[in-house]
Amino acid sequence: VAVVYLLARAARGGSNITMLLAGVAVSFFFSSMILFLQYISDLTRTFRMVRWVMGGLDSVVGLDSVLTMLPFVFAGSAVVLYLRHELNLIATGEELAAARGVEVDRVKLVLFAACSVMVGAIVSVCGPIGFVGLMAPHIVRTLMGADNRFLIPGSAVFGAVLLLLSDIIARTIVAPTMLPVGVVTACLGGPLFMYLILRDSKEVWS
Repeated sequence: VAVVYLLARAARGGSNITMLLAGVAVSFFFSSMILFLQYISDLTRTFRMVRWVMGGLDSVVGLDSVLTMLPFVFAGSAVVLYLRHELNLIATGEELAAARGVEVDRVKLVLFAACSVMVGAIVSVCGPIGFVGLMAPHIVRTLMGADNRFLIPGSAVFGAVLLLLSDIIARTIVAPTMLPVGVVTACLGGPLFMYLILRDSKEVWS
């Protein structure tokens, strides 16, 4: 997290696009490290690594893991909800938000840290289940609008429902074999991501 933030700040002042590119670069680097660990491990450990990278809930039994990550998720959620008004102002434009008294860089740093803590806690329990954080906010924004007072809690609830439905599909589509839920969310999120790219490109050219 620190490497991504410092790299983005050093490159172009920490813009959203630069931070995204820094995250992709760091992600590729650590993905190569995971591949290296898989290569030097035995077959059993390699299989466990591959399953973990796919993301899944099959290893979560009981409430111990949930209670372990709960403080991190609650703390991060509280920070994001507390800054909901600042987020609404930043969404209208960083310069306008700064003119209205929002310390944009400080808010972005706090949100970056809070979200990273939440994601890290969740991934430590169930692995990297992709695309839930992409699909839920975009769908909720379409249904409820862009006001973060409603968008943030709505995304949390819808994200949970989406993950639950994906897990049901993963457990039943090839029963009695259970797919990792990350495979299902990737199959759902990939087409949505492509749709968003095409939609944004049409808006730019129009």
